[in-house]
Amino acid sequence: MYIRKLLIVLGACACSFSAIAQYTYGEPIESSVSTELRKTRFGLFIAPNNSWMKPTAARSNDGLYLVTSEGSKIGYSWGLMIDHFFAENYGITTGVQLTTSGGKILAEYDPSKLPTPAPTNVVKSASFDYRLQYFEVPFGLKLMSDDLSGGLRIFGNLGITAAINFAKKATYTVTYTDTAAGAPVDKIATGENEKLRNGVSIIPILFQMNLGGGIEYQLTSKMSLYMGLFFNNGFAPDVTSPKEINMGYKGTFTDGNIRLNNIALKVGLFF
Repeated sequence: MYIRKLLIVLGACACSFSAIAQYTYGEPIESSVSTELRKTRFGLFIAPNNSWMKPTAARSNDGLYLVTSEGSKIGYSWGLMIDHFFAENYGITTGVQLTTSGGKILAEYDPSKLPTPAPTNVVKSASFDYRLQYFEVPFGLKLMSDDLSGGLRIFGNLGITAAINFAKKATYTVTYTDTAAGAPVDKIATGENEKLRNGVSIIPILFQMNLGGGIEYQLTSKMSLYMGLFFNNGFAPDVTSPKEINMGYKGTFTDGNIRLNNIALKVGLFF
């Protein structure tokens, strides 16, 4: 009995020694991490973005104002990611997220259409720098490659996001006509990061088309590093309704069917 146990132990030691002897220092050791995708996974992310507002027409709907974009804004998104795969390389992706974005729009009264002298309570120019916050629910199709090497995969996304506005502020400069001592004069109203409280100055629900792609790298059997670049194109409805804004100046104005877009770099972890 003891002799048989001793032989078993010696045999195991010999096999171990043989395996060690066949390994050369510096050679890569094969990873035991599974590279198979789980059917449903959850993750967290943060995404800095560069957003801008773009008029779809050079003039307002009434034809009185010339409308241009004055630049972009830096914002960010963060939230929860959910992937559900219905086939090996295809699935749906959704989640919930909070997004800060905005843009700068200038509307100027067309000089060729402005009466002389200008009547009172006419907005001659309005420059608005919007800062907006949304609660968003994305939904889309996710296409994932096979494992390329050591847990590295590439992916593509195409989908739609529904966004609900819950905060809206603006820094603005508005030139408008008024009277002083019975004579027409131009006055200027300004505001710094003020809440837009009056009317429906920002549309409450927005829809965006999303297109993007990136890479995933599997760190462990359950955890993956995620990185992607996305273009988010607001397509309906118009973001702003400035004729409803009342910020201490006289008169109203309209703009040129404004859309809200952004490019975001999304970085996160699936668990």
